[in-house]
Amino acid sequence: MSSLEGGVCTFGVLRYGAHYDLADLVQRFHRRYPKVKVRLVGLNSLAVAESVLSGEIEAGLIVLPVAEAGLQVRPLFRDEVFYVSATRSPTRGPVTIEELTESKLVLYDAFAGWQDPTRRQVLERARLKGLKIDPAIEVEHVDTALGLVATGAADTFVPQAIVNGPGFPKNVHAVPFAVPLYDTIALIQREGAYLSPATRKMAQMAARTLLARVTLGQDVRGG
Repeated sequence: MSSLEGGVCTFGVLRYGAHYDLADLVQRFHRRYPKVKVRLVGLNSLAVAESVLSGEIEAGLIVLPVAEAGLQVRPLFRDEVFYVSATRSPTRGPVTIEELTESKLVLYDAFAGWQDPTRRQVLERARLKGLKIDPAIEVEHVDTALGLVATGAADTFVPQAIVNGPGFPKNVHAVPFAVPLYDTIALIQREGAYLSPATRKMAQMAARTLLARVTLGQDVRGG
C-alpha cells in the first residue's frame, strides 16, 4: 500500500470543487495510481466535515467555518466572496450588509441551509446589525442560482473562483462587500487519525492544485 500498488482512497471535496480546478483530480490520480480504488465525495462543506469526523471518509477540502472539534484543520487560502447581480449597477459601489438584507436573494446549498459556512458568515453580520436575511428562492446548486440571477429574478453571492469561471453569465456583475467577505479553503482530517498512503497522496495533489491556482492569480470579472 505504501507504494500505491493497491488500497483505497476516500476523500471529500466542496460541492463546487470544479471551479477550483479539481474536476480532473480523480483522472490525474487514477492515471498515476491505477491500482488504487477511489471514493471521491462531493458535498457541502458541512457534510464533508461530518463525514470526516465520523470516519466515513479520511480527509477532505472544505470551506471554513465549521465546528472544528475533533478535526485537524490546515487552511490553504482565502477566496473573496462577491455579491452578483444582473440588475444592480457596479457604479453604486460595494454592497453593505444593510443592502444585502433588503435585496431579493436566491441562495444555493438549500439542504445545508444556514449551516453552510458562507451563509453562516453573512447571517452573523446581519445579526450583529439586528437584521434578518430572508431569501426569496433557495436551490441546491450554485449554477441554478446563477441562472436565476442572469434572468434578473434575484441576486446572490459567490466566491471569486466562480466569478472567474467560464460558465459565469456575461450579463451578471460582481461587486465586493463593503466589509470584504472571504471563504477560507482548508484541508481537514480527523484529529489523531492516520491517513492511508493513498488518501495522503490525494490530499497532497488536491492542495497543490489549489495553491497553484492561487499562484497564477485571479482577476474579478463581471464588474
